[in-house]
Amino acid sequence: MSAGDADFENINIIQLTKRMLSPKTLPHLVVAGLISVLLFYLVNINDVLTSVAFLSLSLSYLIISTLASNSAVSKLTTYRPTDNDMSIIKRLFSSFKITIVPLLLASALIGLVYYSIGGKGNNWIVPVLGSLFILWSVAQALSFRVGMVEWLGNGLGDAKLHTYRERISTTSQIVIVQSFAFLIVWIGQTLNSAEKISLGEAFLGGFLFICLTTLVQIVTLWITKQEREAAGSEKGIAAFSFKWMIISQIFITWHLFSVYRRNFMETSPISTIFEESILMALTVLFAVWSLTTYTVNDGKRLVSEEASLPLAISFAYAYAGSVSVLSVAFDGVEGVMTVGHLLSVITMILLLKPTLRNSRISSKIELSSSDNENQLVEDTSEGNETDEKNSKNEDSDEWQKDDGIDWEEGKNIAKDTDWKNDDDEISKSSET
Repeated sequence: MSAGDADFENINIIQLTKRMLSPKTLPHLVVAGLISVLLFYLVNINDVLTSVAFLSLSLSYLIISTLASNSAVSKLTTYRPTDNDMSIIKRLFSSFKITIVPLLLASALIGLVYYSIGGKGNNWIVPVLGSLFILWSVAQALSFRVGMVEWLGNGLGDAKLHTYRERISTTSQIVIVQSFAFLIVWIGQTLNSAEKISLGEAFLGGFLFICLTTLVQIVTLWITKQEREAAGSEKGIAAFSFKWMIISQIFITWHLFSVYRRNFMETSPISTIFEESILMALTVLFAVWSLTTYTVNDGKRLVSEEASLPLAISFAYAYAGSVSVLSVAFDGVEGVMTVGHLLSVITMILLLKPTLRNSRISSKIELSSSDNENQLVEDTSEGNETDEKNSKNEDSDEWQKDDGIDWEEGKNIAKDTDWKNDDDEISKSSET
């Protein structure tokens, strides 16, 4: 059964975000952030124990997500105030009791896993957790693609035929993306400088970055030229193609700026943590959203709405753990982030062409399905009209029927006529 046959409506990303930030479950996010920061600083002391802690916390919330539909688990992990007269401070502290179950489960897993793998002498748990960083870097591009295709792909079959003009489309993309590139490098230089920077100074200061983004954009436009031309001549896909290319190139430009800023500009640890936190949140959000909108054969969600938050926290712990252990291997988090951004850029470039191709196929399927439905409606309408005509013809023939006629004997029009009385009247008339 396809998603369209499911007995529920797909949740949009705004609804999912509101659900995750609900006061009923917000303490889980607060505790997850505090624990992640604490473990990040403890990784230098005991990297094996820290790795086990991150993995155990991730596994704990993964288990909670699989049991989210259970009423008992939901009651223990969701805050439902019973005393309305309680002060705001007391209510705030009381709400954190919903984190007790996953933390107790994680503590049990930490003790079980840590001693079962040999404790501090283990030499493979840290590389395993660190390797997840590659997965998350690639997942940033994949989850972004899934979210944008879902958003931009709505109504492909209803779009009109578009006249594609290669030069106008390409020029527009270059102007929009390079304007964005100049804007962010200008803002970046302004934030790092105590004095106001003019447009000319910003351009000269960010000239290397502008050259880099221009070169990458030329490559992306070149490798997608054939698919863009094919998409431009097809109904329902031209607008999608243009929007997808703009958004994906902005995504690439942002990651390139993160790499440039870390290597050619002065950055503060606070700005780095803030930027990476946003990227991690968006990655997890898009990943969970794609899973909550995906259906299985029986028409149910692969991940329910109730399981979305614990699953997101599970992903976040695994993501934060991989960055933490790699920050030790790379002697700092900056090198780790640079590699991660480059992996995201490469993944997105590789996804550009297949996304356009798959969207064209999806558009054709939708158009074909729509045409078949319209034809079915027309055939049904014609059939109904034919039935009505036949019914009218049958009604119009009813007056010709004479149930009193015996077609074997015939109808004798002289039957029941009194000829004697008629002869008497004729005789009287003659005598007169």
